[in-house]
Amino acid sequence: PDQLLAIDEAIEKLQRDDAEVFELVRLRYFAGLSIPQAAAAIGVSNATAYRYWNYARAWLHSELLSCDER
Repeated sequence: PDQLLAIDEAIEKLQRDDAEVFELVRLRYFAGLSIPQAAAAIGVSNATAYRYWNYARAWLHSELLSCDER
């Protein structure tokens, strides 16, 4: 339960900090779209979508690690 709350808080923070990256994460994680499908949905190139996805994964990982340290 604590880990789920930490994930939810991190995703909410991502939404506030970078809405376009959040939108890609939402489409990938919750809607199950592929990166090319999500890229088309938000109107970015596949390369940009891959950059957003890699950034989001690293950012969320860092956020969750910092939550574990608290």
